[in-house]
Amino acid sequence: MRHQIRPEARRYLPLRRSASGLAAGLVAALAVGSSAGCSAGSASANSASAGPSSVSPSSADSASAGATQAGPTVAVSGGSACAGAPNSATTRTIQVGGQSRTFIEHLPPAATAATAATAAGTAGAKLPAIIAFPGRGETDSELEAYSRLDGVNAVVLYAQGLNGEGAKSTWEATPYLGDSAHDYEFANDLVRWLAQAPCVDATRIDLTGKSDGAGFAASAACTISGVAAVATISGAFYQDSNHCTATGHPLPVLNLHGSSDWVIPYDGNPARRLYGTDAWLQLWRRRDKCTGAGAEQTLTADVTQTTWSGCADGSVVVNDRIAGGGHTWTVATAPSGPGASVGPIDSAQTIAAFFTAHPLPEAKP
Repeated sequence: MRHQIRPEARRYLPLRRSASGLAAGLVAALAVGSSAGCSAGSASANSASAGPSSVSPSSADSASAGATQAGPTVAVSGGSACAGAPNSATTRTIQVGGQSRTFIEHLPPAATAATAATAAGTAGAKLPAIIAFPGRGETDSELEAYSRLDGVNAVVLYAQGLNGEGAKSTWEATPYLGDSAHDYEFANDLVRWLAQAPCVDATRIDLTGKSDGAGFAASAACTISGVAAVATISGAFYQDSNHCTATGHPLPVLNLHGSSDWVIPYDGNPARRLYGTDAWLQLWRRRDKCTGAGAEQTLTADVTQTTWSGCADGSVVVNDRIAGGGHTWTVATAPSGPGASVGPIDSAQTIAAFFTAHPLPEAKP
């Protein structure tokens, strides 16, 4: 199947606004009444000191064979993914909808070995990949600085949004930016570019994000093919802008959200047409055709996890409710938003472990 877009398809106080398949083998919440995102403040581009990885290279090379040949080559400045030095960050440019779009590509230490081993035909050499979307008013480098995703053994792309209402960067799955941004094409092209790279396991390309970026990550995962799973942090899910519906292809989802998030309330905001966590997860369970009640467990004194399994295509819906948590990325290495950063759950490693467990269905034994 050809990779394609599917047809179902001030930082804390925004201005008011009037109402208004990749080939077999391609891989991979809730805004506030007064905001659609958050700011992390200025920060360095890298967090090389982040902890060890939870994502392991996949052995499913045979499942993704030929994926890099699917569709026309996506042109990105600097060539294909993994062209840089290991443990490096490079700003890349791609033309989308007549506009130049930028993103940071971070390579793990294993990137060079993965490329060389793949060229030599060594099985199990390819790396998973993660595309991460920052919140409203944030930059790609700020998300890289606080998220600790650089410490995950994966190729990580940090995508930069365009400025929308209030001159704040954001994404199409919000009321603050119109579809002229071509964000879905941007995300689609990034997935295709990764899938065509010799170092990337195309059955393990995943999306994540924070705040507005989380809402867009989910919406894009529901809209384009080739995404294995999605994880959302403090996600902003707008009922009128998000493309996720109760019907469509099943997709594993992990949601992490603080109960004391005043920027993006855990229970949503009906006045601004924002899903509450429970309503959004119910919609996703219907989409994944999950059966039975959720299984609840206490992960830490502050984190209650509910898991709905028995879903179509081996998908799963997981919610981590962080008691007292604010609009933050837990265990961040730089400021990630207002409110308490409740630990010890590590967002980056939690996301990485979830993605490792959920490749595309055709890659599963």
